Amino acid sequence: MSKTALVTGGSHNIGQGIAIVLAEKGYDVAITYNNRLEGAMETKRQIEALGRKCFVYQASLNEADVPEKTVNQAHKDLGHLDLMVCNAGRDSRVSILSVTEADLRFLYESNYRNYILCAAAAARHMVKDEIAGSIIFITSTRAEQAYPDDFIYGGFKAAIKRACESLALELSAYNIRVNCVAPGATWPASPDRDPNKIPFIKESIPMHRSGTARDNGEAVAFLASDEASYITGVSLRVDGGLILPGMMEGYEPIQWVRKEWLQKNRDKAMEMLEASIKEGEADV
Repeated sequence: MSKTALVTGGSHNIGQGIAIVLAEKGYDVAITYNNRLEGAMETKRQIEALGRKCFVYQASLNEADVPEKTVNQAHKDLGHLDLMVCNAGRDSRVSILSVTEADLRFLYESNYRNYILCAAAAARHMVKDEIAGSIIFITSTRAEQAYPDDFIYGGFKAAIKRACESLALELSAYNIRVNCVAPGATWPASPDRDPNKIPFIKESIPMHRSGTARDNGEAVAFLASDEASYITGVSLRVDGGLILPGMMEGYEPIQWVRKEWLQKNRDKAMEMLEASIKEGEADV
């Protein structure tokens, strides 16, 4: 019986790399996409070229009922579920001086709620089917390394890392393992962009290159394999040593303290404060 996996966000970058590597390892795969249909179909094409099955679902995982429905459909199409990879999420950097409730809600739904709801639905199927399954959360090195304007995204990634540890304890009773893969400085494959040629990357990452989607796919495949059957509740960094010297992912070394950056956030904060005061006066 073939191994099976559901990978959310499998239409591009890390999710696409994970789905393709799993197919190479013999998995039949289901993937989701939000709006990148062309990318999803390319993932499907490559997986089917390997002789494996691939099911594709359009899924807006920020909607509360969609994660469970998607997992149920994948279980039906694949026949069973050995591996749940929670990858789909959204990145954003927001200053505390200009944050809105909408920013907080969107990143919560994208990077925490959808992961937990997918994991819960997958775990229920694994328990019912008596499958020694695996759940893997794609987090980020930003869960461990603090950066300015990253208190929401990085905070929720840290929350998922912590949730992973609790789930690993709870689900071990059913022989289900739960782990995280934490990418750092990973660029999508692109024929017209080679991040390895960017001097800053080569000088700042100990391995002297950026990460690839395949790097993360191989890490996921390992954690899901029998070779990792005694590993649960861990976060595996796939970052070429990125955070060891304290490199700031996606930044020039002192960009965050530049006057322009600080002034932009201050100006936005003053606009929001003025609008809030006016709204309060109108309500009196």
